[in-house]
Amino acid sequence: MSLYSRQMLAFMAVAQELHFGRAAQRLHMTQPPLSQQVRLFEERVGVPLLERSTRSVRLTAAGEAMRDAMQRLMDDGDAALATVRRVATGEAGLLRVGFTPTAAYRLVPAALGAYRERRPDVQLSMTEADTGHLRALLAQDRLDVAVMRHTADSQAEGLHLEPVDTEPLVVALPLRHAWSSRRSIPIEELAAVPLIGFARSTSAYFHTLLASLFARNGLAPNYVMESVLPTLLALVEAGIGAAVVPGSVSELRPGGVKYLPLKARHTLRSTLYLAYRKDGANPAVPALCDALRHASRYKSSTS
Repeated sequence: MSLYSRQMLAFMAVAQELHFGRAAQRLHMTQPPLSQQVRLFEERVGVPLLERSTRSVRLTAAGEAMRDAMQRLMDDGDAALATVRRVATGEAGLLRVGFTPTAAYRLVPAALGAYRERRPDVQLSMTEADTGHLRALLAQDRLDVAVMRHTADSQAEGLHLEPVDTEPLVVALPLRHAWSSRRSIPIEELAAVPLIGFARSTSAYFHTLLASLFARNGLAPNYVMESVLPTLLALVEAGIGAAVVPGSVSELRPGGVKYLPLKARHTLRSTLYLAYRKDGANPAVPALCDALRHASRYKSSTS
């Protein structure tokens, strides 16, 4: 593919070779059409670019300036072509990534680290938000890919959704809590103590998940306050109550909080979903999806 006119290429060949015969060979053409193309180029420019004699070809001062300017233009054009081709293959460009706060504790950092090694020239734009906001940004084509929770209306919005990571729920306790030396906490005992829950308005997924967890075990939680991560952990550390959180939160390891397994007859897991528009066209998306799947702990047999 050439970005340049035949006349420009003819002039540049002669300007570099300073010989019509060698320039014609280089362009795989005969001398007469080459000379005609060069004359047409000079006419377009409006000033003589070459001094011709029977023995030699020389550039005029204007010709030297034109040669140098055209070389810079061709170098820039070649660089632009290389960049465009790399963007088309997903090796460069911009990738807009959204993620829920809990995805930032393990999955997203692990996946992005691997992705950056494979695609160092892709610029990443990161947005942290709740699932509802991420879903809206995907629908508005303001994100290319998101790691979020599943919602009932996501599929209707033309999104590809697949479970990409799953983890158990654990109990977060103040470090000096009477239960802190235990190996696990039975859900029956947990339901009887003050708990910090997830706010429905901003953490609808976890609010619903925990309601289902307690209901399946025939229990009702004793919520004394509701909040969002990471503020919820600060409330636990302050001794206001215990909390049930996704296991990856324990990787934060704040000094005043201890995490213990939750023991229950009927358990539930927290699941993260990979989401992107079915009509999305960003070629950088597949490699990030692969990185997320590779970093995932999800197994198809889990529920």
